[in-house]
Amino acid sequence: MIPVLSRAQMRAFDKHAIHQCHVPGVVLMENAGRGAADVISAIIEARSAGQPVAAGLPGQIAPGQAAARALWPATLPSGGGPRAGSVPPPPNNRRDVEEARAARVRSFPVRHVPSPGQPATYPLHARVVVVCGAGNNGGDGFVVARHLLARGAEVQVFLAAPSEKVTGDSRIHHDAYVDLGGALTELPPGASLLPLEAALAEADLVVDAVFGTGLDRPIEGHLADVIGVLNTATCLCIALDVPSGLDADSGAPLGAAVQADETVTFGHLKIGLLTPEGARLAGNVHVVDLGVPDRPILAQVGHVAEVIRKETIGAYLRPREASVYKHQAGNVLVIAGSSGKLGAGLLTARAAMRTGAGLVTICTWADTARAMESRVVELMTTSIDPARIEATLDAALAGRRAVAIGPGFGLDDKARAAVDHVVLGWDGLKVVDADALTHFVGRPEALASARGSLVLTPHSGELGRLLGRSARAVEEDRFGAVRDAVALTRAIVLLKGARTVIALPDGRMFICMAGNPALATAGSGDVLTGMIAALLCSMEPAAAASAGVLIHALAGDVWRARTGSDRGLLASEIAELVPGLIAALAAGVHPLSI
Repeated sequence: MIPVLSRAQMRAFDKHAIHQCHVPGVVLMENAGRGAADVISAIIEARSAGQPVAAGLPGQIAPGQAAARALWPATLPSGGGPRAGSVPPPPNNRRDVEEARAARVRSFPVRHVPSPGQPATYPLHARVVVVCGAGNNGGDGFVVARHLLARGAEVQVFLAAPSEKVTGDSRIHHDAYVDLGGALTELPPGASLLPLEAALAEADLVVDAVFGTGLDRPIEGHLADVIGVLNTATCLCIALDVPSGLDADSGAPLGAAVQADETVTFGHLKIGLLTPEGARLAGNVHVVDLGVPDRPILAQVGHVAEVIRKETIGAYLRPREASVYKHQAGNVLVIAGSSGKLGAGLLTARAAMRTGAGLVTICTWADTARAMESRVVELMTTSIDPARIEATLDAALAGRRAVAIGPGFGLDDKARAAVDHVVLGWDGLKVVDADALTHFVGRPEALASARGSLVLTPHSGELGRLLGRSARAVEEDRFGAVRDAVALTRAIVLLKGARTVIALPDGRMFICMAGNPALATAGSGDVLTGMIAALLCSMEPAAAASAGVLIHALAGDVWRARTGSDRGLLASEIAELVPGLIAALAAGVHPLSI
């Protein structure tokens, strides 16, 4: 299990470690900062060698690896003295900053670094600026600064507050850094930020330690200005725990927010890092432990979600018996397609076949069925009689194991009658997508009374319409929105997008870390619908939803690895990659090796 914690759960984790397990808070802070310093040291070493650091599958957790993942456009010199060419000139305008940031490859993987040790060769040849706040995140920053200083880096700390505001455990680490000779510049409210700007112009990387997970209000005034300066810097930016200004629960920026290239988070993943906006602001995420056993504490504080692991999905994909025949392999009905939208039904049905269904039939309107018949070979078709909708649907549903309904099906009264009959009345396994979801706008609670089992697969626009809110509102709180949808419908709800979320009626949530922008292509969701329908024939609904999401996402990663592109993928190509991915996951083979 790879747990994901909320802000409150992480606070409870720290509190339990301190008060029940008697691990001093100053030790937890030391362990967090030391782990972050190890990751940063590895990043500096990789840049010095001009090599990307080894990592696991993009988008997946890679336990036990000590180095940070990144691809660097330039290297640091191996000697001391001036670094001609290693630091770009200060940007003249916002476009310069954006171009400088675009030059760095950021694929947003997440890695666990349980016990990284000290992976770097010392001394570290790098100029490092650490920007600290007065709270605990600033304390983590002082630990990082002290360790990097001890390892030979040139370190300068800027404190965005008066020193007397630093108290508690943070004060201990503040004093340790200063008393060891560390350079510290105070930047209290009202102070000029020119010294910080000058230091960043000469820096190889900057560490953001202004705010951590505790922030729950918009950043304004002086601290917003500090973050603005960080975001105009062209050097590499590494955030501690979460980028300052990011809501650790929703993943939404709270006013000003740091855009980091790398984030080192402490103890466990925070749920706000696993949203599209959180991923954009955090960059590549590294998880370092706090030096305490997780299991007994997690048993007390719980977790809000889990990351879908390829090992878990591989265990679901059992080999078939030699005697299996097509009906046992899976009999799927795809109720989809209409005039002008033939492709949606074809993509859904073909994806179901490629995912292992032994028999797939497209059920659609008569004129659409006739148009499809010239395009299908392995698939069958059957027609819905508008004058006998329920009777013809019942005949088509007989003997089916699972149904996929909605892609391109239409929004008129006939389509609504057909959707209601199947979704609400048929006692079987159903994947409800696209137009079928739209038919429940204004009455989503009707889904709670549906017979059989439902897997709903909306994107943010479709979910927003079901909930009576905008797509933007859904994206600003994806986890809250998907929980609301489950409470309303009592169904499994799968919110598509970067970092797809699967929420179950029992309260569990799962998050997919794989995938990339190449999957943002017409028909991609139709393919996923067909895949889940096929998997429902041999798995429990929650497992089928998780497996479908991960395999679909991995198909995008395999395609990008082969082509080097983050665009141009056709939805039909996703389905063609599925059999190889199923074989790789079942055998425990690295999916990118197929």
